[in-house]
Amino acid sequence: MASRRLQIPSGMQDTLPGECARKRQLEQMLRQIFTLEGYQEIETPILEFYDALDDHTYGFRPEHLWKTFDAQARILAVRPDSTIPAARMAAGRLMDAPLPLRLCYMQSATKMHSDTSSLLCEETQAGVELMGESSAQADAEVIALAIYALRQSGLRDFQIELGQAQFVAGFLQEAGLTEEQSAVMSELTVQKNTLDMQLYLNKLAVSGDVSARLMRLPRLYGDASVLDEAAQLTSHPLCQSAIANLREVMAILAEYGCDDCISIDLGMAHEANYYSGTIFRGLVAELGQPLLSGGRYDNLPARFGRELPATGFALSMKLLMIALERQGAVFASPVPDVVLAFDECCRNEAIAYAKQQRKRGVSVAMMYGMDAEALRHRVDAHLAGTAVYITPGGLQLYGKAVL
Repeated sequence: MASRRLQIPSGMQDTLPGECARKRQLEQMLRQIFTLEGYQEIETPILEFYDALDDHTYGFRPEHLWKTFDAQARILAVRPDSTIPAARMAAGRLMDAPLPLRLCYMQSATKMHSDTSSLLCEETQAGVELMGESSAQADAEVIALAIYALRQSGLRDFQIELGQAQFVAGFLQEAGLTEEQSAVMSELTVQKNTLDMQLYLNKLAVSGDVSARLMRLPRLYGDASVLDEAAQLTSHPLCQSAIANLREVMAILAEYGCDDCISIDLGMAHEANYYSGTIFRGLVAELGQPLLSGGRYDNLPARFGRELPATGFALSMKLLMIALERQGAVFASPVPDVVLAFDECCRNEAIAYAKQQRKRGVSVAMMYGMDAEALRHRVDAHLAGTAVYITPGGLQLYGKAVL
């Protein structure tokens, strides 16, 4: 027990002063961006009923959820994302709100990971949900908003990959695979694990032509020409509709000025199973995993009793901070504008001086029992902008002028 007093659980992380200050700046910037786009901020409880989140009904595998119990022994789960709670809210408390709903949030999400793809179990997510709009214009709006948010954060050289949940579904239906077989193939396709895909298809004794076409699925990524290749590969109505949808979304994104960072991956799928249309994720070379993901989830609000088309995205603040740091950003700990010390007989004057400066927006840190020499040393060490020492004879200043 004693050996763990200074430790934290695996997958959790402390946020140190410099990083925390930069994180709050980014959060405030993102709130302003979302607000200017017409999105309204919400908060949802950290705990939800487990059956509102699990894989069989809404999206996440049971082993990925952190669980506990309430006083009635009902199973609760820590929210793994904010999309499901937002859909619940839209179908309940916001039932009578005018459409479309534009909701945003800045709150934590927690889930377990069964592999080493992520070291994070808890993270702050900044995201938006646009509900009540089914058009490609709505898809393009949230994707363009995600791109703008990343650009404004200072992130460079990122890529937004577009996929379409209905393309994979239609492709596997056309191949005649069962639901269970399709789930296996979908997971292998996402991993681009072509060796195991071929072994699995051999095990199923899938015909040569069908097998050859399925094996091309993981390679359907790149620029817009991938859509032309995909259109020749399958005639399934779901696939053709998905391709047409992506073409329209990309055309609108070009009008937003976002086509320079867009690519296609038709084998993409997200962990949650509630996505139903255009999906996307944000990638950067400095990370081995997406820092942003989202897409259309038209069927999710209906599971809470309200038919409502919807799309959105969530950005991991922790992964964004890691990427920015690896690109050269420095998260220095904030320092006070003024460090203030005083002779014992001048405490009243020191308190009054500190109050006066703080009213002007100047940060003042009191240094009790510190002499003038030690105070000046803090300025020399860049631990403060100005040193002020108060004596019966007046103020002694060192460093830059007080604001």
